[in-house]
Amino acid sequence: MLVNVNLMSRLTLLVWLFSLNAVANIPIESVTPSDVVVVSDESLIKCQAFDQATIIANDLTKLTTEQHFTLLGKAKFSVLFWDIYESSLFTTDGQRPFSNLCQHALFEIHYLRDISKKELIDNTVSQWQHLSLNENEYLAFLPLLEKIWLDINAGDRLSMLSQKGTSVFYLNRQKIGEIESLTFAKTFLSIWLDENTSEPKLRQQLLGNNI
Repeated sequence: MLVNVNLMSRLTLLVWLFSLNAVANIPIESVTPSDVVVVSDESLIKCQAFDQATIIANDLTKLTTEQHFTLLGKAKFSVLFWDIYESSLFTTDGQRPFSNLCQHALFEIHYLRDISKKELIDNTVSQWQHLSLNENEYLAFLPLLEKIWLDINAGDRLSMLSQKGTSVFYLNRQKIGEIESLTFAKTFLSIWLDENTSEPKLRQQLLGNNI
């Protein structure tokens, strides 16, 4: 009798483990250790429902109208007496970016002065260097940004929508390019959201209560 009970217990455990794997449906080879997060049953249900409507839209305004994004915070970046840009951070679950695999994050910068593409890229590299990132973590992204980004005029809005392994850039809410990478979005947003950012006040304002 004891043998039969143990056998049934083992079979039950195996069925339970198999069902969990089937529900999660996350290929091990598709993520790296730094990308692994814990996903709750509730998050999976929301994620599956959201995936059915997920598209990489050419018009960001239409997408944000159809999908629900929660504003985490806003911040203005100024140098001395000159206002450079205003930024806003949104996520689909109201939690800080990259808190789960299902989440979509939207970061928007409304520029208050002209800035060339070269300045954008140079400033981005400078901030990554400030964070002491290894060059291998961002060098491959530079040619992609060179192709995607354009010169910015005062009043323009540059946006990045992060969806799992895809980051889509928009200028004035019209798509200008995308980057397929599991790490780019986190690397890019680290400029503002990393604990060692050069602008801790902006970080606090963007993350709000999610710090």
